[in-house]
Amino acid sequence: MSQIDWGAGTYESTAADLLPAARELVAAARIQPGEHVVDVGAGTGNVALVAAGLGARVTAVEPATRLREVIQEAAGARDLTVVDGTAAAIPLADGSADVILSNFAVIFAPDPHAAIAELARVAKPAGRILLTSWLPGVMDQLVGIVATAVREVTGGSEATDGQIDWHDSKVLSELFGAYGFEVSTTAKDLAVTAASPEDYWETRIADHPLGVATFPLLEKAGRLAEVRTRMLKVIATDWTTPAGEVSLPAQYLLVTAAR
Repeated sequence: MSQIDWGAGTYESTAADLLPAARELVAAARIQPGEHVVDVGAGTGNVALVAAGLGARVTAVEPATRLREVIQEAAGARDLTVVDGTAAAIPLADGSADVILSNFAVIFAPDPHAAIAELARVAKPAGRILLTSWLPGVMDQLVGIVATAVREVTGGSEATDGQIDWHDSKVLSELFGAYGFEVSTTAKDLAVTAASPEDYWETRIADHPLGVATFPLLEKAGRLAEVRTRMLKVIATDWTTPAGEVSLPAQYLLVTAAR
Protein backbone atom coordinates (compact mmCIF):
# COMPACT_ATOMS: atom_id res chain seq x y z
CA MET A 1 0.00 0.00 0.00
CA SER A 2 2.81 2.40 0.78
CA GLN A 3 4.14 2.25 -2.80
CA ILE A 4 0.84 3.29 -4.36
CA ASP A 5 0.59 6.52 -6.32
CA TRP A 6 -2.47 7.99 -4.64
CA GLY A 7 -2.87 10.44 -7.50
CA ALA A 8 -3.45 7.63 -10.00
CA GLY A 9 -6.95 6.63 -10.99
CA THR A 10 -9.89 8.45 -9.46
CA TYR A 11 -9.57 8.77 -5.71
CA GLU A 12 -12.43 11.27 -5.63
CA SER A 13 -15.13 8.58 -5.19
CA THR A 14 -13.41 7.18 -2.12
CA ALA A 15 -12.76 10.68 -0.80
CA ALA A 16 -16.50 11.37 -0.96
CA ASP A 17 -17.13 8.24 1.12
CA LEU A 18 -14.67 9.48 3.75
CA LEU A 19 -16.03 13.02 4.02
CA PRO A 20 -18.28 12.25 7.05
CA ALA A 21 -15.24 10.91 8.91
CA ALA A 22 -13.28 14.03 7.93
CA ARG A 23 -16.00 16.20 9.46
CA GLU A 24 -15.97 14.08 12.64
CA LEU A 25 -12.19 14.42 12.82
CA VAL A 26 -12.26 18.19 12.47
CA ALA A 27 -15.10 18.53 14.98
CA ALA A 28 -13.19 16.44 17.55
CA ALA A 29 -10.15 18.73 17.16
CA ARG A 30 -12.15 21.74 18.47
CA ILE A 31 -10.28 24.06 16.14
CA GLN A 32 -10.20 27.74 16.97
CA PRO A 33 -10.03 30.53 14.36
CA GLY A 34 -6.45 31.44 13.56
CA GLU A 35 -4.95 28.16 14.71
CA HIS A 36 -2.40 26.53 12.40
CA VAL A 37 -3.83 23.20 11.29
CA VAL A 38 -1.75 20.69 9.32
CA ASP A 39 -3.55 18.02 7.28
CA VAL A 40 -1.15 15.13 6.64
CA GLY A 41 -1.94 12.99 3.60
CA ALA A 42 -4.59 15.48 2.59
CA GLY A 43 -5.86 13.57 -0.45
CA THR A 44 -8.47 15.70 -2.21
CA GLY A 45 -8.58 18.09 0.75
CA ASN A 46 -11.58 16.88 2.77
CA VAL A 47 -10.07 17.75 6.14
CA ALA A 48 -8.12 20.79 4.99
CA LEU A 49 -11.13 22.45 3.40
CA VAL A 50 -13.42 21.83 6.39
CA ALA A 51 -10.78 23.13 8.80
CA ALA A 52 -10.12 26.21 6.69
CA GLY A 53 -13.84 26.88 6.65
CA LEU A 54 -13.68 27.29 10.44
CA GLY A 55 -11.17 30.11 10.11
CA ALA A 56 -8.03 28.06 10.67
CA ARG A 57 -4.76 28.68 8.86
CA VAL A 58 -4.29 25.36 7.09
CA THR A 59 -1.34 23.59 5.52
CA ALA A 60 -2.28 20.55 3.42
CA VAL A 61 0.59 18.07 3.09
CA GLU A 62 0.15 15.69 0.13
CA PRO A 63 2.77 13.75 -1.91
CA ALA A 64 0.61 13.13 -5.01
CA THR A 65 0.96 15.93 -7.56
CA ARG A 66 -2.52 15.52 -9.05
CA LEU A 67 -4.21 15.59 -5.65
CA ARG A 68 -2.30 18.73 -4.66
CA GLU A 69 -3.74 20.36 -7.76
CA VAL A 70 -7.24 19.20 -6.79
CA ILE A 71 -6.88 20.78 -3.33
CA GLN A 72 -5.44 23.99 -4.71
CA GLU A 73 -8.32 24.37 -7.17
CA ALA A 74 -10.90 23.82 -4.41
CA ALA A 75 -9.19 26.13 -1.91
CA GLY A 76 -10.48 29.34 -3.42
CA ALA A 77 -9.94 32.27 -1.07
CA ARG A 78 -9.47 30.09 2.01
CA ASP A 79 -6.29 30.44 4.08
CA LEU A 80 -4.97 27.13 2.79
CA THR A 81 -1.44 26.34 1.63
CA VAL A 82 -0.72 23.10 -0.24
CA VAL A 83 2.76 21.55 0.03
CA ASP A 84 4.55 18.42 -1.15
CA GLY A 85 5.44 16.12 1.71
CA THR A 86 4.79 12.85 3.53
CA ALA A 87 4.01 11.85 7.09
CA ALA A 88 7.70 11.17 7.70
CA ALA A 89 8.88 14.33 5.93
CA ILE A 90 6.68 17.33 6.66
CA PRO A 91 8.23 20.55 5.27
CA LEU A 92 7.38 22.64 8.33
CA ALA A 93 9.36 23.97 11.28
CA ASP A 94 9.56 22.32 14.69
CA GLY A 95 6.61 23.13 16.92
CA SER A 96 4.71 25.03 14.24
CA ALA A 97 1.29 23.31 14.31
CA ASP A 98 -1.48 23.81 16.83
CA VAL A 99 -3.36 20.84 15.39
CA ILE A 100 -2.24 17.97 13.14
CA LEU A 101 -4.94 15.90 11.44
CA SER A 102 -4.76 12.80 9.23
CA ASN A 103 -7.86 11.08 7.84
CA PHE A 104 -7.04 7.47 6.90
CA ALA A 105 -3.65 8.63 5.61
CA VAL A 106 -0.77 8.37 8.09
CA ILE A 107 -1.86 4.76 8.66
CA PHE A 108 -0.30 3.94 5.27
CA ALA A 109 3.11 5.40 6.15
CA PRO A 110 5.92 2.97 5.21
CA ASP A 111 7.68 3.74 8.52
CA PRO A 112 5.07 4.38 11.23
CA HIS A 113 7.67 5.11 13.90
CA ALA A 114 9.28 7.80 11.74
CA ALA A 115 5.85 9.23 10.95
CA ILE A 116 4.87 9.51 14.62
CA ALA A 117 8.20 11.13 15.43
CA GLU A 118 7.63 13.66 12.64
CA LEU A 119 4.11 14.47 13.80
CA ALA A 120 5.45 15.03 17.31
CA ARG A 121 8.23 17.27 15.96
CA VAL A 122 5.85 19.55 14.07
CA ALA A 123 3.26 19.80 16.87
CA LYS A 124 3.54 22.70 19.30
CA PRO A 125 4.33 21.84 22.94
CA ALA A 126 0.60 22.10 23.71
CA GLY A 127 -0.43 20.83 20.27
CA ARG A 128 -2.79 17.98 19.53
CA ILE A 129 -2.74 15.24 16.93
CA LEU A 130 -5.87 13.50 15.68
CA LEU A 131 -6.13 10.68 13.15
CA THR A 132 -8.50 8.02 11.90
CA SER A 133 -7.70 4.36 11.26
CA TRP A 134 -9.79 1.45 10.07
CA LEU A 135 -10.95 -1.09 12.62
CA PRO A 136 -10.80 -4.74 11.51
CA GLY A 137 -13.86 -5.59 9.46
CA VAL A 138 -15.36 -4.77 6.07
CA MET A 139 -12.49 -2.75 4.59
CA ASP A 140 -9.87 -5.29 5.67
CA GLN A 141 -11.91 -8.06 4.11
CA LEU A 142 -12.34 -6.33 0.76
CA VAL A 143 -8.76 -5.10 0.45
CA GLY A 144 -7.61 -8.53 1.61
CA ILE A 145 -9.18 -10.18 -1.44
CA VAL A 146 -6.94 -8.12 -3.73
CA ALA A 147 -3.89 -8.26 -1.47
CA THR A 148 -4.05 -12.05 -1.13
CA ALA A 149 -4.23 -12.52 -4.89
CA VAL A 150 -1.28 -10.17 -5.42
CA ARG A 151 0.83 -12.10 -2.86
CA GLU A 152 -0.07 -15.38 -4.55
CA VAL A 153 0.95 -14.02 -7.96
CA THR A 154 4.19 -12.43 -6.79
CA GLY A 155 5.16 -15.06 -4.23
CA GLY A 156 5.39 -12.31 -1.64
CA SER A 157 4.63 -12.63 2.04
CA GLU A 158 2.34 -10.69 4.33
CA ALA A 159 5.25 -8.64 5.66
CA THR A 160 4.64 -6.80 8.91
CA ASP A 161 8.19 -5.73 9.79
CA GLY A 162 8.15 -2.17 11.08
CA GLN A 163 4.37 -1.89 10.81
CA ILE A 164 2.03 -1.22 13.70
CA ASP A 165 -1.63 -1.81 14.49
CA TRP A 166 -2.99 1.70 14.08
CA HIS A 167 -6.28 0.53 15.60
CA ASP A 168 -4.64 -0.73 18.82
CA SER A 169 -5.00 1.97 21.46
CA LYS A 170 -2.31 0.39 23.65
CA VAL A 171 0.24 0.46 20.83
CA LEU A 172 -0.61 4.06 20.00
CA SER A 173 -0.41 5.10 23.65
CA GLU A 174 3.10 3.66 23.91
CA LEU A 175 4.37 5.24 20.70
CA PHE A 176 2.85 8.69 21.19
CA GLY A 177 3.60 8.52 24.91
CA ALA A 178 7.32 8.55 24.13
CA TYR A 179 6.81 12.15 22.97
CA GLY A 180 4.72 13.23 25.92
CA PHE A 181 1.27 12.64 24.43
CA GLU A 182 -1.69 11.00 26.11
CA VAL A 183 -3.93 9.05 23.75
CA SER A 184 -7.69 8.62 23.80
CA THR A 185 -9.76 6.73 21.24
CA THR A 186 -13.38 6.48 20.13
CA ALA A 187 -14.90 3.89 17.81
CA LYS A 188 -17.00 5.36 15.02
CA ASP A 189 -19.27 4.02 12.28
CA LEU A 190 -19.10 4.99 8.63
CA ALA A 191 -21.69 3.88 6.08
CA VAL A 192 -20.28 3.46 2.58
CA THR A 193 -22.91 3.12 -0.12
CA ALA A 194 -23.03 2.41 -3.85
CA ALA A 195 -25.74 1.83 -6.43
CA SER A 196 -24.82 -1.84 -6.84
CA PRO A 197 -21.93 -4.29 -6.28
CA GLU A 198 -20.81 -3.67 -9.86
CA ASP A 199 -20.87 0.08 -9.27
CA TYR A 200 -18.78 -0.34 -6.12
CA TRP A 201 -16.26 -2.43 -8.04
CA GLU A 202 -15.92 0.11 -10.86
CA THR A 203 -15.84 3.29 -8.77
CA ARG A 204 -14.16 2.19 -5.51
CA ILE A 205 -11.95 -0.72 -6.56
CA ALA A 206 -11.02 -0.79 -10.26
CA ASP A 207 -10.32 2.94 -10.53
CA HIS A 208 -8.99 3.33 -6.98
CA PRO A 209 -5.21 3.88 -6.75
CA LEU A 210 -4.91 0.36 -5.29
CA GLY A 211 -6.67 -1.11 -8.32
CA VAL A 212 -4.65 0.97 -10.77
CA ALA A 213 -1.45 -0.27 -9.12
CA THR A 214 -2.32 -3.97 -8.91
CA PHE A 215 -4.85 -4.88 -11.59
CA PRO A 216 -2.40 -4.97 -14.54
CA LEU A 217 -0.38 -7.54 -12.59
CA LEU A 218 -3.45 -9.63 -11.78
CA GLU A 219 -4.73 -9.42 -15.35
CA LYS A 220 -1.39 -10.56 -16.76
CA ALA A 221 -1.46 -13.53 -14.39
CA GLY A 222 -5.04 -14.39 -15.40
CA ARG A 223 -6.40 -13.72 -11.91
CA LEU A 224 -8.31 -10.46 -12.29
CA ALA A 225 -11.64 -11.99 -13.38
CA GLU A 226 -11.49 -14.39 -10.45
CA VAL A 227 -10.82 -11.55 -7.98
CA ARG A 228 -13.69 -9.52 -9.42
CA THR A 229 -16.11 -12.45 -9.19
CA ARG A 230 -15.12 -13.20 -5.61
CA MET A 231 -15.46 -9.61 -4.47
CA LEU A 232 -18.81 -9.08 -6.16
CA LYS A 233 -20.11 -12.27 -4.54
CA VAL A 234 -19.02 -11.18 -1.07
CA ILE A 235 -20.53 -7.72 -1.48
CA ALA A 236 -23.77 -9.07 -2.94
CA THR A 237 -24.15 -11.71 -0.23
CA ASP A 238 -23.20 -9.72 2.85
CA TRP A 239 -23.74 -6.03 2.18
CA THR A 240 -26.37 -5.56 -0.51
CA THR A 241 -29.94 -4.55 0.30
CA PRO A 242 -33.01 -6.25 -1.22
CA ALA A 243 -33.22 -3.22 -3.54
CA GLY A 244 -29.77 -4.06 -4.90
CA GLU A 245 -27.90 -1.16 -3.28
CA VAL A 246 -24.62 -1.64 -1.44
CA SER A 247 -24.32 -0.55 2.19
CA LEU A 248 -20.98 -1.30 3.84
CA PRO A 249 -20.98 -0.97 7.66
CA ALA A 250 -17.39 0.20 8.04
CA GLN A 251 -15.97 1.04 11.47
CA TYR A 252 -13.01 3.17 12.33
CA LEU A 253 -11.10 4.55 15.29
CA LEU A 254 -10.82 8.27 15.98
CA VAL A 255 -7.55 8.82 17.84
CA THR A 256 -6.62 11.94 19.81
CA ALA A 257 -3.10 12.49 21.11
CA ALA A 258 -2.65 15.55 23.32
CA ARG A 259 0.11 16.83 25.61
